[in-house]
Amino acid sequence: MKLIYNIIVYLYFIVLSITFLLLSAIVLVIFYPFDKRRFVVHKLSKWWMYQCFFFLNPFWKTIFTGKELVDKNKSYIIISNHQSLIDIGLMYYIPCVFKWISKREALSIPIIGQMLYIHGDILIRRGRSDSAKKMLYQSKKWIERGVSIAIFPEGTRTQDGQVHRFKEGAFLLAKQTKTPILPVVLDGAFAVLPKNEFLLKIKHRFHLKILPEISVQEIESTSIKDMMLKVQTLITDEHKKIAPAFYE
Repeated sequence: MKLIYNIIVYLYFIVLSITFLLLSAIVLVIFYPFDKRRFVVHKLSKWWMYQCFFFLNPFWKTIFTGKELVDKNKSYIIISNHQSLIDIGLMYYIPCVFKWISKREALSIPIIGQMLYIHGDILIRRGRSDSAKKMLYQSKKWIERGVSIAIFPEGTRTQDGQVHRFKEGAFLLAKQTKTPILPVVLDGAFAVLPKNEFLLKIKHRFHLKILPEISVQEIESTSIKDMMLKVQTLITDEHKKIAPAFYE
């Protein structure tokens, strides 16, 4: 039963993804002169993920809290823990336009790689100073247009469900661009699709919780290392409340 379900799910996902890829490319060409934020492309991706999470599997439920904490007139550095590839879909619940910071290697993934270009997402090469400078430049351009930046500061997916050590890049970006941080806690994706596994769980519940933003004033008055530890602790403590079994 589980194998049949997964075959159907993946086939549907492939067809749906190709359809949205083509639609997004057409929309980008039509609206580009009037839509520098690529708002319409983002909305299409949001709808694409909605179809995957609701139409694709009615047994997947998402508990989403903290929506009221998002100011749609602000840009944020959105920081979240990372459990699974499914986290990417969950993040589209956040009610603001954002661009991903992603490893350049993701370009080799069919469909996903093309969507990164269409979205205008920021691609980096790890360990290269010129890539870091380019990332900062591109991030500033998007933030000036009222777009947020989304980052998984752990750098990779968890292998045990717990929140692990954050890296400093996201916090350096927040300080240099004078942009508030929006902490986000995710749970549920690890149990459905752990790293290096491919069979999805049929019935499950996801959690997405937005925490209060950290102001520019606090970011400026706090060292990068201390801010990194503060946000890591905030997200970890909240995740322990949602999924205590991972920490026993």
